Amino acid sequence: MATSYNEGNPMIGARLFAMCSVVLVTACGGGGRDTSPDSPSVPAPSIALASSATSVMPNGAAVEITPTLTGVTGPLTWSVTPTASIGTTLYTLPDKQIAAYSAPWDLTADKVTITASAGGISSSVELSVKPSPVPVPWVTLPVTWQLVFGDPPTLAGARPVDSVLDQSGKLYLAYSSPVSEIKKVAADGSIATHAQVNEPISLAYAPDGVLYVVDRVGALAYAIRRIAADGTVSTLTQTAPYDAATGAIDGSSGVATAYTLRLAVAPSGAIYATDGSKVRKIAPDGTFSTLAGGGCEAGIPPGSGCVERRNPVDGLGVQARFMGPDDIVVDSAGNLYVNDVMLIRKITPAGAVTTLAGRTNWIFDFLNDIDGTGNAAFFAGGGPMAIDAAGNLYKLGSRGVLRKITPSGVASTVTTSLGLTGAQPQNRIVALHAVSPGVVVLQSYAQLSKVRVD
Repeated sequence: MATSYNEGNPMIGARLFAMCSVVLVTACGGGGRDTSPDSPSVPAPSIALASSATSVMPNGAAVEITPTLTGVTGPLTWSVTPTASIGTTLYTLPDKQIAAYSAPWDLTADKVTITASAGGISSSVELSVKPSPVPVPWVTLPVTWQLVFGDPPTLAGARPVDSVLDQSGKLYLAYSSPVSEIKKVAADGSIATHAQVNEPISLAYAPDGVLYVVDRVGALAYAIRRIAADGTVSTLTQTAPYDAATGAIDGSSGVATAYTLRLAVAPSGAIYATDGSKVRKIAPDGTFSTLAGGGCEAGIPPGSGCVERRNPVDGLGVQARFMGPDDIVVDSAGNLYVNDVMLIRKITPAGAVTTLAGRTNWIFDFLNDIDGTGNAAFFAGGGPMAIDAAGNLYKLGSRGVLRKITPSGVASTVTTSLGLTGAQPQNRIVALHAVSPGVVVLQSYAQLSKVRVD
C-alpha cells in the first residue's frame, strides 16, 4: 500500500486541503468579492483665487490676483465692484491668467470684490481699502537752489542731499556744493549751521553721538569725516582715487578705493557702506574690508555692466551677488538692510546675505510696485529707506508711494502721491526717517514733512 504525503502529519494535510479549496473556489469565481478598482472621482470644476496682499491703497501699489483653475479651461473674465467715477483699475493681459488691481483715488468704499469667471462658474476675493494718509508740513528748508525752467523743470544749486536723525530727535542735513554745510534742525524746527566740509554726499549717526559724513574730495575719492557734538570735524579715513582697471580695493586709509559710499552705523558702532556692488566695513582705524558682495571684475565700472544685474545671489560674504546696492539701514540687532534695485536684501553682521522681499521678474511691466509677501512683492527700483524700532522698513517706491516691509517680508503700501515732482522738482523726496511709532519724516529739497503710517 502506498504511503500518502500527509500520513502521520494531519496538520499539514488539513492545511493543504484548505489551500486547495481556496484555489478551486477562486478559480470557479465563487466565494470572493469584486476587487476591481473604483472609477476615480472627478473633482467639481472650480476657480480658486489668491491675492498677493490683503489690503490696497488708493492710487497705491497693485495687488496681483492669481487664479487656479480645476476642470475649467477658460478664458477668464474679470470684474470688480464697486467702481469709482474714473472707472476700474483692474488690469489683465490677453495671454496671462493673472490680474492686478489698484484702487482708484476717488473710491469711497472700504472693500472691493474681484471676481473671475469661466465655464459658467465664478469665484471672488475681497480686498480691504484704506484711505491714504496726507503728509503734514513740518519745516520749510532754506532755499539754496534755483528752478530752471524746461520740460521737465530742474533745479540748479546746492540742495540737501541726505539727512539723519539723532536719538534726541534732532535732524542733520547735508547740503551739496557750493554750500557744503551740515545743518542741524532742532525739534522745534529751528535751523543752524553745525559744520562745514568739502562736498557731503551721505550721513550716518553713531550711538556715541558722532556724526559720520562721506565727503567727496575728488572725482572718485572720498573722506569719511567724524563730526563731534560741538561741530568739531576730524577725518577717520580717506580713499585713494578709484580706478576701474583695478576695481574697489580693500586696505588701510590712503590705500583703499571706493566707487561710491552710502553709510550706516550699527548699535555696536561698526560702520558700513554700500559701494558699487559690494557692502564694505570700515574699521575704527579707517581700514576698508568687504563684508559681502563679489564685486566687479577689474575694468568694469560699478553700476554699468557690473555683475549680472538680473541674477542676484544669496550667500555668505563674497559668494553673494548684488545688483546695485544703494540705501542702507541697520536694525537694533546689527543686521543690515540694503535697497538692491528690485530687492530688499538682509545682511547679518557675519556677512550672510538673504533676500527679504522682492523679485526680478514681474507680470505687468507697466505696474511699478506690487504688494505681497517675500517674492510675491515687487519694487520698481531704488529709493531712500528708514527702519523703526520694531524692525519695520519704510521705502520710497515709484510714483511717490511709501512702502512698509515687515521683518517677515510682508510688503504693503502705506501712503501714496508723495514727492511726485512734475513741475515742482523741489518736492523730490531724498531721505526718510522713522521717528515716534507710526510716524515717518519725509525730507525733500524744500520741506520736512511728517506722515502717519500706522
